[in-house]
Amino acid sequence: MKYKAVLVFVVAATIFAAVAQAQDTPSLRPPGEAHPSADTASINVESDSVAPATSFCSYSFTVPGKLNSFLSFCVTVNGNIASLQSPSGFDYIAQGGVGEGYGVCDLSTGTSYFDWAYIDSGNWLAPVLLSNTSSAVKIARTTTDGLWTLTQTISKQAGVAPYAMITMALKNNSGIAKTAYLVRYADVDPANAPFTDTSFLESFDSTLYSVWGYEKLGKGHQVGLMLENIGQPTVPSAIEGLDQNTSDGPNPCNPAANYGGYEASVDGSVEFLWQLKIGAEKTGTVNAKYEQF
Repeated sequence: MKYKAVLVFVVAATIFAAVAQAQDTPSLRPPGEAHPSADTASINVESDSVAPATSFCSYSFTVPGKLNSFLSFCVTVNGNIASLQSPSGFDYIAQGGVGEGYGVCDLSTGTSYFDWAYIDSGNWLAPVLLSNTSSAVKIARTTTDGLWTLTQTISKQAGVAPYAMITMALKNNSGIAKTAYLVRYADVDPANAPFTDTSFLESFDSTLYSVWGYEKLGKGHQVGLMLENIGQPTVPSAIEGLDQNTSDGPNPCNPAANYGGYEASVDGSVEFLWQLKIGAEKTGTVNAKYEQF
């Protein structure tokens, strides 16, 4: 296994040396279990969750077009992308059970917050819908301890190569500066045969700015989905694309635990990681996109 630039976070930690380091806490990790059926709303395993995890589509967006100029995706009430098609009929997320969403690790406390659609951490308040138009939806969620608010704007971007854009604004509601990991994850399943394949063995790789899963040349339909950072975060940061050797969502406080390097014939997933230094009562904003390739 190669470890490439994921070690940048070790270096970055020295930049933010005043902040306590995250701990590898296995109990915070989502269990390695099969995802629920994509057409059934997930049931949160945490009994004290205010808003249960769900993979049910509430907001839908489409960019008409031919082949890979077509894009269709939908978003849950909690801000997960539960389906993404490009070309039409080739869904990268809804196959094999939905797994997509966001995670936060407070590095000063080691507390993990996540919602992967098929499961969540049980420490988010109910989502607040801020706006919904034909091209975008804006959703805010605050953690049950009140320390963090994540506001997501998920929008369709038309063009020759359309994509789903995600803007995530993480606010530190506390009275002290903090450093946090912010994660976006997706269980990418291009699959050999849409909605009939059950193996979901694809290839995965990543760079500093992007991470992707795909069917390689000569296998299946030879399509893939990329999750890519866009531009510079608005606060001091370090970034990294990480492909995982598992389809399960990561532990936000140990985000590189399942990093696989280049992988062939695995049921893996994609993860993008931002390390953000956010001042007291300030907000750090990042942008990313999902795009067919």
